[in-house]
Amino acid sequence: MEKKAVLAALTALSQETRLDIFRLLVQSGPEGRAAGAIAETLGVTPATLSFHLNQLTHAGLIMQQREGRSLIYSADFTRMDGLIGFLVENCCGRPTNAVRFGRVCAPTPAIANEGAPMTDVTIYHNPECGTSRNTLGLIRNSGVEPTVIEYLKTPPDREALADLVRRMGVPLREVLRRKGTPFDELGLDDPSLTDGQLLDAMMAHPSLINRPIVVTPLGVRLCRPSEAVLDILPDPQRGPFTKEDGERVVDGSGNRIL
Repeated sequence: MEKKAVLAALTALSQETRLDIFRLLVQSGPEGRAAGAIAETLGVTPATLSFHLNQLTHAGLIMQQREGRSLIYSADFTRMDGLIGFLVENCCGRPTNAVRFGRVCAPTPAIANEGAPMTDVTIYHNPECGTSRNTLGLIRNSGVEPTVIEYLKTPPDREALADLVRRMGVPLREVLRRKGTPFDELGLDDPSLTDGQLLDAMMAHPSLINRPIVVTPLGVRLCRPSEAVLDILPDPQRGPFTKEDGERVVDGSGNRIL
């Protein structure tokens, strides 16, 4: 990344609202967010949001695309990778290609997957859920470091969730979670409720969104059981994998155990 582009990016991010917008879009992953959802989440007026989105777009930090009547904005992760790579180039004497998204010197668990390519794989994850943790483990076992969105903290907006379900090709009700949620309290088993009403409930109570949802170039899937993710991972497993409950799902040759 050229120094001029780095300076433009850092200048854009030096303003508080723009920094908040960019961080929100990073957390939202490749799916991005509609302009209206960004404004609602951050509590900014549409005019103010439009100004700051234009500044971030001009700096090359975000991208936009039109879906129907909505403009969807998303972070440019390649650009972000280039920016961070420039800032930490040869940090501590390490080669630049060993540095990804700030994982430089600290001996954290993420280093175990050092050098894994950042790909178009996103997981809507709940770290408290064993199925979600197993799914994330299987993704990483393919040599990929996915974009991890903890959806209870940063839920997808209404349009994004509806699009995920559409791409799964399943009824919306199949993505509703009952256990440990206000499903029964809200009477969501009522068959007369429309998809719009169910979506409203899921927006108000993100715990109703079942997990984990994984997005890859090969499709979108609610990965229950966790090994369902193997059907949509672009890359093969690199070795054996055993779930937290002791069930072996991938053998030593990287083959799925049926």
